[in-house]
Amino acid sequence: MSMQSSTNFVVETALLGQGLVSVSSKQIKELWPDDALVTWLQKGRIILGSIEDFLGYKDQTKFWRRIDGLNLYEGIKEGVNGFLTASAAITVARDVECPIVVSAGIGGIGDIIEERLCYDLPALAKTEITLVATSPKDMLDIPGTIGWLHNNRVKTFGVGTKFCDGYVFVRHETQLKQALSNEELGSIVRGHNLILNPIPHEKRLQESDYLGEAIKAGKLAEQNGRHYHPAANRRLDDLSQGRSSIIQLNSLIANIAVARNIKVLQR
Repeated sequence: MSMQSSTNFVVETALLGQGLVSVSSKQIKELWPDDALVTWLQKGRIILGSIEDFLGYKDQTKFWRRIDGLNLYEGIKEGVNGFLTASAAITVARDVECPIVVSAGIGGIGDIIEERLCYDLPALAKTEITLVATSPKDMLDIPGTIGWLHNNRVKTFGVGTKFCDGYVFVRHETQLKQALSNEELGSIVRGHNLILNPIPHEKRLQESDYLGEAIKAGKLAEQNGRHYHPAANRRLDDLSQGRSSIIQLNSLIANIAVARNIKVLQR
């Protein structure tokens, strides 16, 4: 494993690598916070490094796999290049004793071949980690996802709210265990924690019919043996003329700001 320096949090790379269809590497670098390290698989080696190193390698290498916590060690053995999902980043963070992982839209329970139960959920349930995210993705069963986490002793928090009401779209409200103020972020008890930092409603996509189109594109990709979420993201990006990609990038960066303010206390 290659690690640039010790860090209190690490950022997954599946969104950065496959989800931001119309956002250039230059745009990402301009917006990215200097101290935020990302994790990826480079020729089978787990890397914790800068956004510049990640984007430079990504831009010169054609084929990357989407790696989750279930196939991370297989990817290492096979020497592949891979973008790491939240569950893979959780595995990496556990191995290097990093207490916080940052994501944006996470997996969950839904009518998706890869996500009858996305491994993001079991990974969080079995690993003492704090995951900062925005929401489960909009095409998932968000109440079912939050319910599964509660039934498996994961504590759920909302930054400034006690509800999760969608990711890039406004959905129905699902109650979380606790609302958190900025001051309370400074005293999170170590455990199985999911902290959701929602996108303000006015910054989300207002065209609810786009979601149905994105779901169709994801389903078509599945039928052709490809991954659902990159295809759904590509369709959303196209329909929204790039707005969905910028919204997600800004949300990931906002979640980094939350992670920076967290102090994880030992129990």
